[in-house]
Amino acid sequence: MQCSITRRASLAAVLSAGVPPLLAHPAIAQLAFPNRPLRIIVPVAAGGISDMISRYLAETMRADLGQPVVVENRPGANGILASEVIARSPPDGYTVGYMLYAAMTLNPLLIPNLSYRMTDFLPLTPTFKAPMVLAVGRNVPVSNVREFVDYVKRQGSLSYGTLGNASTGQILMEMLRGLTGIDLENVGYRGETLAVTDLVAGNLPAVCISCMNVLEQHRAGTAKIIGISTPERAPALADLPTFAESGFAIDYSYFHGLMMPSGTPATVMERLHRSIGAALQSEGLRSRMTPDMLPFVLSSTDFATMLQQETAKLDELVRARGIRLQ
Repeated sequence: MQCSITRRASLAAVLSAGVPPLLAHPAIAQLAFPNRPLRIIVPVAAGGISDMISRYLAETMRADLGQPVVVENRPGANGILASEVIARSPPDGYTVGYMLYAAMTLNPLLIPNLSYRMTDFLPLTPTFKAPMVLAVGRNVPVSNVREFVDYVKRQGSLSYGTLGNASTGQILMEMLRGLTGIDLENVGYRGETLAVTDLVAGNLPAVCISCMNVLEQHRAGTAKIIGISTPERAPALADLPTFAESGFAIDYSYFHGLMMPSGTPATVMERLHRSIGAALQSEGLRSRMTPDMLPFVLSSTDFATMLQQETAKLDELVRARGIRLQ
C-alpha cells in the first residue's frame, strides 16, 4: 500500500511540474534531440557565400536547438570530399551536410566511380537558387539573346568562357545550342573573375557565369549582360533581359541544399527542418544574400522530387550533347 501511495505521489509531483511522465525517467530523457553539439559540413573554404549561409544557420540553430553548432569546412574535389564525410557520418542527426549543385546532380551522372551515391543521403531542404547569365563584351554588337544567336550564325562560331566542362555555364549554353544549332566553343577558366577580365579586355567575346561576377561590369558599361536564365526578370535585377524574352524557353537555375545521412530518423529530420527552414526564410539571411539569390525552402519529400527531376533533365542533356568532364 505504501509503495502505491509513493508512486502516485511521484506521478503527481511530475505532473504538477509540467514534465511529461515518460521524459522524467533519466534513460528516456536522454533520447531528446539534440543533447550534444551538432556540425555542418561545408564543401568550400571559409569566406564564400556557402560558408556564410552555413555560419548563419549555425547561429540560428544554436539559439533554437539549445546546442552548439560547429561549421566544418571540407573543401576540395568539387564537393566530393565533403560529400564523403556526410555519407559516412552516423545517421543520428548530429551531422548536417551542405551540398553544392554539382555534387547533388552532375557528379553522379559524370563520374563513373564516384565515392558516394545519392542514396547515401536524405534530402532536407534547398538553401537557395540563383540564375546564370550570358554576357558579351561591350564591342560585340548584340543586346539580347536573339541577336546573339543571329550574330553567332553570321560569324560561323564563337568562343565563350565558363568554369569549364560540365559547369553550370556550359549546361546553359548547351541548352541554347540544342534549341538553335549554333556553333559554340567552351573555354574553361579556373575562376569566373578571370573570364570576366578577358571579356572586358576584349580577349573573349562572351561568358556564361553567375550573375554577380559580371554585374558590376555590366552596370559600368564595360560588358553587357544580354540574358538571365530565369523565365521572368528577377525583381532585384529587373534591368536584365531573359532568354525567354528572345523566344528561347529556357528556365535554369543552380541551387544548393542540405542533406542528412541516409537512415536519419524522421522525427529528427522534422525538428531540423523546422529550425533551418525558419532561418532560411528570415530577413537576417535574406539581407546577407546577393541580389541574384533566392532563399528556397522545400519539404524533404518535395526536395527529393526536385532532385530526381533535375537529374533526369540533366541526364538527357548530357547524353544528347555529349557533355564530359574532360
